[in-house]
Amino acid sequence: MLRRLETDRELLDRYVDGDESGFEGLYKRHRRRLWGMARKMGRDHQQAEDILVEAMAAVSVAARRGAIHGSFVGYALTAIHHRGLHVIERRNERQARTAVPLAVNLMGGSPSPEDSLLRADTRSQVAQAVEALPREEAVAVMLVDVQGLTYKECAAALSCSEATVKRRLREARRRLAMRLRHLRPEFSAVAAQAE
Repeated sequence: MLRRLETDRELLDRYVDGDESGFEGLYKRHRRRLWGMARKMGRDHQQAEDILVEAMAAVSVAARRGAIHGSFVGYALTAIHHRGLHVIERRNERQARTAVPLAVNLMGGSPSPEDSLLRADTRSQVAQAVEALPREEAVAVMLVDVQGLTYKECAAALSCSEATVKRRLREARRRLAMRLRHLRPEFSAVAAQAE
């Protein structure tokens, strides 16, 4: 007689209860997608492995704490994406410090220090606005708008319908547009006239 395949939630619950094989089963079930995301984020095979290992370590800690309430694979893909962004950011900072001499950098077409600060501030404001979204909406934004998944792929990752993904994205984008309207002066003027 065939044994019933455990759901992701059942495997996760087993892991929370102390059974290591629960997490191993989740990883084996989704390893191709998780590795695919890590490979997209990493410069080479070794860096992709590092991103995957570090992200999965963070996911296992969150799982033990009972912090994964939605889809395991959605949570894990988001963790890999965040870890990959940190790695890319560090690599870009190192390259910027060592690759171009300061004299050339100041004379070239690179942004001024003021512009760089403004861009960093804008990135920070956008990141904070995304983090302030309800979790389901933030995950949908990360998977579709940041990672480039299709609605269908996102729906599969989150174990929901495409209509649900579209609804979450629509609401998230509306909230983001309102929270970040000060970054677009022409939008702020229109919004002020409408009020």
